[in-house]
Amino acid sequence: MSAAAGSSVLLLFIIVSTSVYVNVVYMAAGGASVNIPANETVPAVIAFGDSIVDSGNNNFLETVIKCNFPPYGKDFKGGLPTGRFCDGRVPSDLIAEELGIKETVPAYLDPTLKPQDLITGVSFASGGSGYDPLTPKLVSVISLSDQIGYFKDYIMKLKMSVGEERTNFILSKSIFVVVAGSDDIANTYFALRVRKIQYDVPAYTDLIANSASTFIKELYELGARRMAVFSAPPIGCVPSQRTLGGGIQRECAEDPNKAALLFNSKLSAQLDNLATSLPNSRIVYIDIYNPLLDLIKNPTQHVEELGIKELLPAYQDPNLQPKDLLTGVNFASGGAGFDPLTSQIAMCYSLEDQLNQFKEYRGKVTGLIGEAGASNLVALSLVLVVASSNDIATTYFDSRIRQAHYDIGTYTDIVVRSASDYVKELYGVGARRIGLFGAPPLGCIPSSRTVAGGIQRECNDTYNQASQLLNSKLAAELSILNDDLPGATVVYIDIYNPIQDIIDNPGKYGFNIVNKGCCGTGLIEASVFCNQFSPHTCPDDSGYLFWDGFHPTEKAYKILTTEIIKNSVNQFLCGDTPC
Repeated sequence: MSAAAGSSVLLLFIIVSTSVYVNVVYMAAGGASVNIPANETVPAVIAFGDSIVDSGNNNFLETVIKCNFPPYGKDFKGGLPTGRFCDGRVPSDLIAEELGIKETVPAYLDPTLKPQDLITGVSFASGGSGYDPLTPKLVSVISLSDQIGYFKDYIMKLKMSVGEERTNFILSKSIFVVVAGSDDIANTYFALRVRKIQYDVPAYTDLIANSASTFIKELYELGARRMAVFSAPPIGCVPSQRTLGGGIQRECAEDPNKAALLFNSKLSAQLDNLATSLPNSRIVYIDIYNPLLDLIKNPTQHVEELGIKELLPAYQDPNLQPKDLLTGVNFASGGAGFDPLTSQIAMCYSLEDQLNQFKEYRGKVTGLIGEAGASNLVALSLVLVVASSNDIATTYFDSRIRQAHYDIGTYTDIVVRSASDYVKELYGVGARRIGLFGAPPLGCIPSSRTVAGGIQRECNDTYNQASQLLNSKLAAELSILNDDLPGATVVYIDIYNPIQDIIDNPGKYGFNIVNKGCCGTGLIEASVFCNQFSPHTCPDDSGYLFWDGFHPTEKAYKILTTEIIKNSVNQFLCGDTPC
């Protein structure tokens, strides 16, 4: 997706910063999951084919085509190898998750498979298999014919578990994923040359396309109706083929790519014929050749999952390019807050300074794309405001400057009024989609535990209660603004509860240390006090919620970002109207 694709993209600005929990959220039109029509259902995902969707069936075979050992699986849950030919999950897993079925599709041969696993789908795929019957024989893996045999066995077990009527329903409504052909072309034809002495490329691609067609008919006869059949990828561009056939420069090997294209054209035509000749079938050809080739040729155009860009540059960066302005910049300043005194203490850009920079930015954008374009861009962009943590943690509790003048109830009123005024000022400059982060559980950050958590460094209840009081007032004020500002969508973003849940249940999120940071002692250092000379910095931060005495790790930010997108994206896109 182009970053300048108009109203289908939300551009991002972080307008206000705090030194706690600043995060960048990229959002594009649509959600992360597939919206299935209300009158339809997909009970299971069932996979056949080769290593692309093998969930671990080869673990239980006498074959060298296995990957149930490190470093495979390093990014899988728990970091364990599962037999998937990947660092994490494979396409069948991801499809099942996107459809809201389950996170992973287990291997049918897994002895720990439970009856309930059958109901929501399994994988019969075997790494190294193919449409050509010779392909799996060469490496002693499960042929497609044998996979059909296991599928028949699966159907019998399913009938015993849920009855024939329910089984027929599951088969007719499930998504059947078929991925094969790559090993036929790459290994059986080009690498081992076994078939090359018998067939030229056109004849061989006829053979495997016909075999694919026969396989789809067999699935149909057994009850499958919704079948997604993947094309061959640009085989000549995978690392092994570059090494074998790409010359000294390891370029993409042209012959395997041409063979893949020829096979794909024949496969697509065969599937079109089947879709019209098999009653009530939904047979879809999935082109992966062109998307993968585009990734290979244009890797930097696909840098961020949600379609804008990988990093949000600082507005003050002297290397900032005009094109950067059109896809979002960051005006944030570590140490700032809604209270003007907070920025003075930290000697950083105040909210007023940041607003003036935003106005200057808008002028520059107008110079690039005109007044109408600038107005449209700012109105459709996502403006995130992250502040208040330093107001409470630093200006009120740590330095105690405001404690001499206000109790916490009065001080949170002041902070919320300042936040409200700031939203109105952003609205006046043209912002219409504005998200304000609440305060996190400030009493649980490492520095607060050290300063105010006692000998045991427990979470400080007073700090946390102040955060909750501020958040309740801020949420109420933003709700009022959302009603009062015409055409605006003003969203309160709760980060208190997601962070508290991580602290209360660290193992659920893959953390084991939540009361101190990784950098230095992790007890209080942040900013310049966390540096290359800091002693005791941990060698591996993957188990840490916090990076330093104040800020979370990237892993924690990713978890929080997912939560924010899940809970808030539809509000930004559609307001109170269902998307």
